[in-house]
Amino acid sequence: MTRRILRRLAVSAVTLAGITVLTFLLFHLAPGDPLAPLEGGSRGAVSTDALARMRAEAGFDRPLWQQYGLWLSRLARGDLGRSLVDGEPVRGKIAARLPATLVLAGAATLLAWGLALPLAIRSALRPGGALDRGGSLFFYAIYSVPVFWTALVLQMVFAVYLRWLPLHGVLSDEAAAMAPAGRLADGALHLVLPAACLAYGQLAFLMRFARANLLEARGREFFAAALARGLTERQAMLRHALPNALLPLITIAGFTVPALAAGSVIVERIFSWPGVGRLLVDSIGSRDRPTLMGLTLLGALLTQAGMLAADILYAAADPRLRRLGEERP
Repeated sequence: MTRRILRRLAVSAVTLAGITVLTFLLFHLAPGDPLAPLEGGSRGAVSTDALARMRAEAGFDRPLWQQYGLWLSRLARGDLGRSLVDGEPVRGKIAARLPATLVLAGAATLLAWGLALPLAIRSALRPGGALDRGGSLFFYAIYSVPVFWTALVLQMVFAVYLRWLPLHGVLSDEAAAMAPAGRLADGALHLVLPAACLAYGQLAFLMRFARANLLEARGREFFAAALARGLTERQAMLRHALPNALLPLITIAGFTVPALAAGSVIVERIFSWPGVGRLLVDSIGSRDRPTLMGLTLLGALLTQAGMLAADILYAAADPRLRRLGEERP
């Protein structure tokens, strides 16, 4: 098990090294001068000497290979550079926005998995029933709906017409005067709509995937043997079919990380959620290259972490993989 984790860490390290090269080339070979927005416009013109000084400090006046070496040396020290918009350290800007995104992604993941597994079990227990047919139609429908359209509909129904939930933001204007419990409840209300919007795509996919694996496990010999020992279908499903169906679901869980990151870009923008997704959109609009590169690396790092966690959980859940890792030299 330990050797398997070390091998996976080595692969992740090589992958991240390749991602740094691709990230650097992607942004530095793109057309246009990253400092062009500072030259004139509504922000006020920046003098030619100031632009030259900023270009020298950022290393933009050096050859490409020297720029990459300078950026990589700073990256090794945890320095992501400074924003071209406000001069703030990129690491600080990301650190200030990351908790909001993690809270949103965590709530969406809990909501999706908390609903997908019970619905999949109930559907697999009665295949072809009313819940199975109706659920299939409903989840196929919502899986095909764009995120931005769902977000606007949720806002219109629950925030504008019914006024049950806040329209956008993290906290209400009156939250500063509330007690800690009141602020927590207010933040939870603000979290409902963006989390539901981010979770519904995962929910549809996970429910259908889990149902298919449960039905496959239900047709295996061990399920029939469990019924022959006197277990009910529900007991056999929970004790035998579900653990076997969870193995492929663990692998799928690792792939949900980039899906969450992509979805949060749209959701955070629509709901004015102050996370890294909104920072990404703002940085694209201002052509803030250092911030964009830092956010790209953060997404790659989170994806690698998700895949590593899924690989470890898969090995922990499947004894055959543990034995295979122990037998290898």
